[in-house]
Amino acid sequence: MKSLLVIQHEADTPPGTTLEWAALRGYTVHHWAPGTDAPPVKTDFDLVVICGGSMDTFEEEKHPWLVVEKEFIRKLVKNNTKIFGLCLGSQLLAEILGGSVHQHHGWEIGFVPVKTRDASTLQAFHWHRYTFELPPGAELLCEGSFCKNQAFTFGKNIMATQFHPETTEQWIRECAEEVALNKKAYTGLVQSEKDMLASLPLQKDLKHWYFDQLDQLVK
Repeated sequence: MKSLLVIQHEADTPPGTTLEWAALRGYTVHHWAPGTDAPPVKTDFDLVVICGGSMDTFEEEKHPWLVVEKEFIRKLVKNNTKIFGLCLGSQLLAEILGGSVHQHHGWEIGFVPVKTRDASTLQAFHWHRYTFELPPGAELLCEGSFCKNQAFTFGKNIMATQFHPETTEQWIRECAEEVALNKKAYTGLVQSEKDMLASLPLQKDLKHWYFDQLDQLVK
C-alpha cells in the first residue's frame, strides 16, 4: 500500500478530508506531531501533507521544534517527495523554498473566492493572518483580491494552499463559533457566523477540488 504522512501541529487544525481521500485511494496513514514527537525515521513516503497551525514560521524560539520540522521538510524536498502544504504548511514550504512569510494587513476568515490558474472561481475557506511571497521558480495556482498569493506549485512534487481545502463542515461550525465569541480579535475580511454557516454547502465543492489536486499531485 502507498503511504501518507500527515504532519499535524495542533489538535484543532486536523487533516480533515485528507483522511477521507487517503481511505478512498488506499493509503496507509502515518501521523507526526512535531511539537511532541521525534521526527519519523523513514522519509520515503508516497505523499506528505503538512497541516495548518496557530504558530508562525518565524517563532522558532517559542516553538523550537519548528527547527526540526523545517529540517525534515528540507529532506523531503531533496528526496523529491510529493508534498501538499495547508495554510501554515504552505508558509513553511514557501520559506524553505526561498520565499518569505509576513503578516497580512488583516485576517481572512470564512469563504472567500479565489481565482484558479484556469480562470475559474473557487469558493475557498480561509483562516489566516499571515501570507507568503512566492519562492523563486514557483507558479501561482490561485490568487485572491484581498490576499493575492493563495496557492502555488513548485515543480511536479509540491503544491500548497494558503486556504483550507481540507476543511470539514464540523470545523467550519467551530470556526463560526470562534468568530462569534471573539469578534474584536479578528479584523480584516472576516465572514460573520451567520454567513459562514449559510455557506456550509460550499464545503462539498471545495473538497472535490482538493481531491482533484491531490490526485494530480500523486499521479
